[in-house]
Amino acid sequence: MRPNTGSSLDEWTTYIQSIHFRSIDLSLDRPRRVLHRMRLPRPSTVIVVGGTNGKGTTVRLLETVYRSAGYSVGCYTSPHLVSYTERVRLNDEDVKAAALCRAFSAVDMARQEIPLTYFEFGTLAAFKLMADSNIQVAILEVGMGGRLDAVNLMSADLAVITSVELDHQAWLGTTRERIGAEKAGIFRYQSKAVVADPNPPKSVKERLKQLRCDALISGEDYTLKSEPGSGWSWAPSTPRADDWALKKGTDLPQSWILGSCSAVRAANLSGALACLYHLSDRLVVKQKHVNAIFSAALPGRRERIDGAIPIWLDVAHNPHAVAGLRDELTVEPVTGVTRAVFAMLADKDVEACVELLQGVVDEWSLCSLEDDRALSIAALEARMPRGCVVRHSAGVKPWEVFSEVISNSKPGDRVVAFGSFYLVGDILESLRTGVTS
Repeated sequence: MRPNTGSSLDEWTTYIQSIHFRSIDLSLDRPRRVLHRMRLPRPSTVIVVGGTNGKGTTVRLLETVYRSAGYSVGCYTSPHLVSYTERVRLNDEDVKAAALCRAFSAVDMARQEIPLTYFEFGTLAAFKLMADSNIQVAILEVGMGGRLDAVNLMSADLAVITSVELDHQAWLGTTRERIGAEKAGIFRYQSKAVVADPNPPKSVKERLKQLRCDALISGEDYTLKSEPGSGWSWAPSTPRADDWALKKGTDLPQSWILGSCSAVRAANLSGALACLYHLSDRLVVKQKHVNAIFSAALPGRRERIDGAIPIWLDVAHNPHAVAGLRDELTVEPVTGVTRAVFAMLADKDVEACVELLQGVVDEWSLCSLEDDRALSIAALEARMPRGCVVRHSAGVKPWEVFSEVISNSKPGDRVVAFGSFYLVGDILESLRTGVTS
């Protein structure tokens, strides 16, 4: 039954999950027809962020700098952790539920008989919200792939590919080359592009060449270097005085110390800096604005909660992302035991992800997720590599297992919860509401 404009957000999200018989239907024809009917004005600058890992982080880094510079910024990301309202941010704030419901209603009125998937419906609602708010800079995260993702309905002034790794192979292909070709679908003819992957597939570079893009590629057009005692250093390969006023120190520096962090996190920061550099002709930012990049925080992305028992929360769910988590856990001194709260979906490479943390994690506590694709605790345990110490909890939900692990830990121990957005979201919600206390 179709909700009305006064219906709750829960009623609307339940409804939009029901109007298409598939949860994923990679095709742009249906949402394009609906978008045409909506006749929305386009933001003056559109940045589309694709890739396997680092998309959400890159969106938040760019949002932080452009907001610091005074621009009106709208962001669209997915999935959410606790509330659907997290998916759309307008000028530093999550969208209000009532405004989101009105946007859902506008999409539903425009679509009429056209079926839309849950993601497509939400994407068009995000476009509507940004149009209504007269957003100057729209920063849009691709949901999956790129070429046939609903976000790709909005032509990018700058398209970013953060990384290309094996994930979602059932839809995108089983090799980096095929996945790269799908992700490169967000590029536009003679438009700007940034490739933050230090080793991009040939398919990505070939697409850039075919479309004659004005591209900046990591390692070729900008460099990320390790400076002993100073962390990471970023610099463009060929500074351009005509459109990059940094050499006088009035804007961004040509070299930027990123601080001590893993190679994965540093690559995300480096890619974001390349985006700022590449768009400096139309979106002017000064050094003081870029300084804000280091205050940017994104919940659940290698989020560390300090305390007698440090807590790490990370949505990492593929080997590339878990390797970044491992690198940062390895350099943190720990006197006690490191305990992991862990769950994954069935289509993920559980064995490889766990193997990467052998020698870092001492004990594993498994939990179940509320998703049709989730592994049961028994199935997950069967896929754990030999040598893993698995502790069984009285609870099964992430927050229940997490709470028990915390209570069994002592000062000097460390708790790491990772493997899925569902897992981290459940734990974050419990921490915010005090359920685990």
